[in-house]
Amino acid sequence: MDRFGVIGISHRRSSVEEIGLFAKAPKSLDGLREALGVDELIRLATCNRVELYYVSHQGVAADRVLRSFAAYLYPESEEIQELADASGYAISGDASLRHLNNLLAGLDSLVLGDEQIVGQFRQGLQDAREAGVCGPWLGMLGDEALKFNRRLRKQINFGRLPTSVPEVAAEMMKRRLKGRGGRVVMVGAGETIQLLASRVSSWNQVELHFVNRSADKAAALAARHKASSQCLHSFREQVRPFDILVAATASEEAVLSAEHLAPAAGKHQNSLLIDLGVPADIDPSCHQVPGLERHDVLAIGRAVAQHQESAEAVKRQVRPFLREASLSFREKIFRRHLTPIAQSMREAVEARAKLEADRWAETRLQHLSEEDRELFHAFARRLAEQTVQVPLVGLRKTLRELPMGEVLIERMREAGRNAAEHDKNRQPKS
Repeated sequence: MDRFGVIGISHRRSSVEEIGLFAKAPKSLDGLREALGVDELIRLATCNRVELYYVSHQGVAADRVLRSFAAYLYPESEEIQELADASGYAISGDASLRHLNNLLAGLDSLVLGDEQIVGQFRQGLQDAREAGVCGPWLGMLGDEALKFNRRLRKQINFGRLPTSVPEVAAEMMKRRLKGRGGRVVMVGAGETIQLLASRVSSWNQVELHFVNRSADKAAALAARHKASSQCLHSFREQVRPFDILVAATASEEAVLSAEHLAPAAGKHQNSLLIDLGVPADIDPSCHQVPGLERHDVLAIGRAVAQHQESAEAVKRQVRPFLREASLSFREKIFRRHLTPIAQSMREAVEARAKLEADRWAETRLQHLSEEDRELFHAFARRLAEQTVQVPLVGLRKTLRELPMGEVLIERMREAGRNAAEHDKNRQPKS
């Protein structure tokens, strides 16, 4: 398990602005993998975290991978590299598996039970495979974690708790409108905006308006929800009054500032700004403008604090399943380690059995018919197969019980490779 690790930065210890610094997309996943000095890699970026899952057969320390990640993104900034050390986390071994299972179960998410994170991790796994940076070990980790999560969500009832950031945002918006309707502006055209729009468009007396850098994408959303639209450049030139504005874009800097929004600020009631972007899409200074009330993605997550008692009950239900998943994955790792050794033992015993059977067939058993000789050879093969099972069962049991079983398996595999190389070198050259 020591080959697995995860590094990252999240809402647990960092602000939206700090997370946003590390959300910058790499030029290529393969280039990032090489810069980190690891063998396999998956990148996960969400509204409240950036994480890298990796495999290192050389045992590169997790904290070293974290520092390398910061240096890759900001080679000239010692300040950001120090921020990674202070606010980031670096986990390896069993703890990295527990972290991933907790994350997919929604226990480490901004919103308990967050279901969006599952799709985001699945997309990260697919991207890594397409880029050729996800090999057999990390692929097995990802597939097993997703499989476990499917079983878990069939058995655990998250009740009426909101299970995604867009759901929490929708609840906040609904409370603000109080059934009276109003003008709602949605900036962006990604998954988050689409999820919110599907909820809001069904509310009474809501005037939806979509804004995006691409006028065509905004128009497509507007057509779907019978709303109006415009491009971001046009919107910023003259913002009309609104009741709620939601922003969720992939921009690496704020797309709206106080200069843009102040003229449209509410006079009798604050206009609500919901910023779901990481980095922030709405400049934080807007919160200081009279008539504007801004909430970023972390503040929205904290809005579900009243569900804390229910959340603890759900966590207690989930913990036994997490332990089961950890044991199951360790068993798969153990078997994958042991399979080459078992195969080598079988091949060695079967080769020896064939050699002895051939010798007997050419000496003491020359009198046998061809049919009887075939039966004798089949018996020898079967006996060899049954004989090798006895030491293999004992070996599996012993190595499974030993604290350093995985290390011993790796050393046995290395010894086998060395022995094979030695035998190869001893063969006479033609």
